[in-house]
Amino acid sequence: MHACLWIPEILIAIFAELTQVTESGAQPSFATLYHLTLTCRAFRELALDALWAHVQTPDMLIMCMPQDARSQPIKWTRGGRTILNIGYSARLLRPLVNNDWATFQKYACRVRSLTFEQYDEHKPRKLHDSAALALLDSPASPSSPFPLLRELYWCDKRDVLLPCLQRCISTTLTRLVIHSELWPSEMVDLVAGLGKACPKIKEFRCSMPTASACTMLSDFVTCWDDLEILEAGAVNAQALQHLASLKKLRELEMLVPEGHNPDLDPTLTFSVMLSLDKFSVTAASIELLLAFLAPLKISAKSAELDIDSPPNADDLNHLLSSLTEHFQPNVLKSLGVWVDRPTDFDDHSLFELPPSAFQKIRAFTGLTDLNLSSMHVSITDDEVLDLVSAWPQIECLHLATRWDWGVTRLGVTFGGLAGILERCPNLRSLGVNLDTWASDDSLVHVDNYYTGITREKVTDLNVGYAECDNVKAIGNLLAGMCPGLTHIDCAQPVDIDYDDFSDQHEWFEVTNRWKEVESFIVRNRMEQLEQNNDNDMPADCVDK
Repeated sequence: MHACLWIPEILIAIFAELTQVTESGAQPSFATLYHLTLTCRAFRELALDALWAHVQTPDMLIMCMPQDARSQPIKWTRGGRTILNIGYSARLLRPLVNNDWATFQKYACRVRSLTFEQYDEHKPRKLHDSAALALLDSPASPSSPFPLLRELYWCDKRDVLLPCLQRCISTTLTRLVIHSELWPSEMVDLVAGLGKACPKIKEFRCSMPTASACTMLSDFVTCWDDLEILEAGAVNAQALQHLASLKKLRELEMLVPEGHNPDLDPTLTFSVMLSLDKFSVTAASIELLLAFLAPLKISAKSAELDIDSPPNADDLNHLLSSLTEHFQPNVLKSLGVWVDRPTDFDDHSLFELPPSAFQKIRAFTGLTDLNLSSMHVSITDDEVLDLVSAWPQIECLHLATRWDWGVTRLGVTFGGLAGILERCPNLRSLGVNLDTWASDDSLVHVDNYYTGITREKVTDLNVGYAECDNVKAIGNLLAGMCPGLTHIDCAQPVDIDYDDFSDQHEWFEVTNRWKEVESFIVRNRMEQLEQNNDNDMPADCVDK
């Protein structure tokens, strides 16, 4: 071994280069790290630390056991080479002895990040619950199997493994994600003790809790002073005030379940001031969302409001009109409001907003991203141009293009689309209901190519419920307006039955026509590039 490898700083520098995460998120392969453990004694410990630092699948925990102690994957071989590796559920074949436990602890003490992904019978690699319980919940297993664990991602919804989750909880955790489908009483009891069990938490996320569990969540959140990211059930006023006092808190997502009671005294008037990068709320209904927002004054760059039920137009209009009361207009850059589609309705007008519902959103003049695609509204050229004139920095804009309500509505003509491009120089992604039938739209002619303002940054376009009767004419117009366009999408029928293929046939036909437009534009762009390259070549090269 070369003498320089005895110098710790050199080894650390080598592995810092080997284990760095690239811009694409790529990490060194397990094979690379494994071979480093065999290359040199000086590399062994650091390579093992890197190899076991991030355990992404729980079956890896059993792979350090002797081969006679664990099940093996089924392989089909031909000529000595594996041609098919059939998935399996990793199990223990015998009770573990002292040497086995020593081996397990030798590797478990290196784990910094552990992921228990959602159990799926169809996945090729998975850990059987009996093996997980034997490793983490037997009398012989250590009380704290992962002494250096910093991050725990628990997405396994098998209630039988909750004792394993309990063993993984430790004072060393700084990031904890727990997704539970039903929140059984054992899970509630476990989560209730997190405040004291994990005092160093910086990021905590959980799935939508029951209404009764929200009080418990409020209690332990006040134990954390270093929070940077929180996704949890709606907390009470005391917890909100604690969160408002945290200087490091950057992201807050509140989950408001059905039956939640904000527990606010109507005789008291108070407000909570939150300063964040990102604020999100997912609520079972718009009434619960409005009740939760009532005391909040929020300074955030990004806001997302998600309603898990279809609100009527009056309630939704009230929400949109009240946004300026809760969010500072001069700070907000990104805003998204999502509502669920109605699954059964007789009168679509109950859900249809007037264009005036968007007027107060014009106060957010610094918006770069606005997504109101799930709304039901008819909007004309003049109305949409009045709106976008308030957002000169807008980059992504989507208005009422998620669902096709099956009724005749006014839309944005090609002339209106040209006006949007003129007023929004930074636009990259756009969604508006395009009216391709406008008889007075002078831009719609096969022989007249578009010569107005173009925006090469626009790559994505959602045309909503628009019809497409002439691929070439529409393709030429859109290619002239947005030369960089690569993706065109359209609205889905609001009443579509996703289990009935015949019900989707007409929608597929419309989608396919717009895909033809997309292909036409991309193909023409490639041909133009090839032609430009040929024109740029020297004459002697062309002759040859």
